[in-house]
Amino acid sequence: MRYDLNGFNENSRVEEVEPPAVAEDLVRSDSHQSFTAQLSRWLGLELQRIVRLSILLILFGLLALGFMANFRVVVVEGHSMEPTYSHGQRVLMSWAYWLFGPIRKGDVVVIELPGGARLIKRVVAMGGEEVPRLYWGPAIIRKGRRVPPGYVYVVGDNMEHSEDSRQLGPFPLAQVRGKIIGGYKPLP
Repeated sequence: MRYDLNGFNENSRVEEVEPPAVAEDLVRSDSHQSFTAQLSRWLGLELQRIVRLSILLILFGLLALGFMANFRVVVVEGHSMEPTYSHGQRVLMSWAYWLFGPIRKGDVVVIELPGGARLIKRVVAMGGEEVPRLYWGPAIIRKGRRVPPGYVYVVGDNMEHSEDSRQLGPFPLAQVRGKIIGGYKPLP
């Protein structure tokens, strides 16, 4: 009796199986699973990138919108703030000025009067402070030299042509609508 290398003799019957076909199917199956795993991983990463970018764009948009909503362009009417601001000049007002700090002496503010008229004036004294003699007017006689807490005393830079706290008295902080950040003149 003769045996071949596989341990079978000549009379043994062996079913032949095509190893290359089975191996090829396994390779095909593995590569298909590998491809789908890679594809889903890639799609997951892309989706994460898209979501991150979308969130960033939304946050940037909200920040820009908030920034733009904080500022208003106001036109100076009259000559009371000359030489700092001229009649017809546009100034940038921040209505959320309190985000950057309180109103201080020297700030130029926009005050809304009852009835809707607005004044642009410089703060010369805050609540609790005494009004400097230079800025005394008829209202000082009526209301005293010390500014009440929660009020501001404002004067125009061009005092000869300004109706301000010297005549009207100090204004409540609640009437301050914004702080002037800067001014510019439009091109002719």
